[in-house]
Amino acid sequence: MRAKNSLIALGILLAVLGVGATALADESPPFESATSDSNLEAPKLTVKIEGTTVTLSWNKVTDAIDYEVHYAQYPYDNPDTVKTIDVGNMTSASYDLSPGCACHVAVKACKDSGSDCSDYSNIHDIKIPLVSTFKNSLGQEFKLIPAGTFIMGSPPNEKGRINDETQHQVSLTQPFYIQTTEVTQNQWSKVMKNNPSHFFCPTCPVEMVSWDDAQAYVDEMNRMGEGTYSLPTEAQWEYAARAGSTTAFYNGGIKVFSGYDPNLDAIGWYGYNSDNKTHPVGQKSPNAWGLYDMSGNVLEWCRDWYGDYPSSAVTNPTGPLSGPFRVRRGGSWLYFSAYCRSAFRNGHNREDGSNHGFRLVREP
Repeated sequence: MRAKNSLIALGILLAVLGVGATALADESPPFESATSDSNLEAPKLTVKIEGTTVTLSWNKVTDAIDYEVHYAQYPYDNPDTVKTIDVGNMTSASYDLSPGCACHVAVKACKDSGSDCSDYSNIHDIKIPLVSTFKNSLGQEFKLIPAGTFIMGSPPNEKGRINDETQHQVSLTQPFYIQTTEVTQNQWSKVMKNNPSHFFCPTCPVEMVSWDDAQAYVDEMNRMGEGTYSLPTEAQWEYAARAGSTTAFYNGGIKVFSGYDPNLDAIGWYGYNSDNKTHPVGQKSPNAWGLYDMSGNVLEWCRDWYGDYPSSAVTNPTGPLSGPFRVRRGGSWLYFSAYCRSAFRNGHNREDGSNHGFRLVREP
């Protein structure tokens, strides 16, 4: 029983060592190189990786009755970061690790639990690649958005443009996962045990959600231990919405300020086609990165305080340090087409949830 519980613990601990797509390097030794006084031979460790499943195996060492797995998060910086798990007399184990996990692993053989142990085995570097799509236990699907640089805001001649949409270059240096749809009423009620929505529909986006309500949901999600979630920054939101496009909508330009717009009609629920209500998520055409409803359906809260854009290039912006309003994006089921553009933005009272929903971001 001890060994089984230890293996579960190792799987959990390694699963949280996510570092994105950084490559491993051997610039510093992962473990102390001090020679053991034990006469036991060091085991020979082999590692097999298939998808997110890692199998460790090592030879049985004469006179050893116990084995220890030692691991250190990449990048390794000091011996205090090395963790040890007693795995009993087992000589192999498999773990399902999180995408992006990266660590160094070695094994020791011992004559007794935790004492009279051999030198470290050969050291292996383990890296689990990030996956392009994954689902969590609630069935929420996420897409991996690559790091990159884009022009945020709108050109002066874009129909419906507002003067707070100053174009500027933004660089996002880290990839991130973003939910493919807005959080649905069903996904909200499973976590929060209520449904504040005006339009009852389990597969429609949750609405009547204030910024504080959305943040409370994020906090509950993080307590589940399935990763680190947040609201998207405003820059993350627009970068993901555009998916490489430079036009008013991700599938083309804007034709009219209000009324029927053929491009928007194909990708979103707005004042012209919504029949004055929200609709189930994921029914319109997605953008190039597989994201739905980035224009229309419900307004989406972002993490930032609302403020003026900078006039020069920025890297990983998170908005003003404080302010009276939080950013909301994407337009909604009752908005004119001009207010569903990728660049459209405004600030709103964080305590008001009218027509507001959100989607999640998750760290790799």
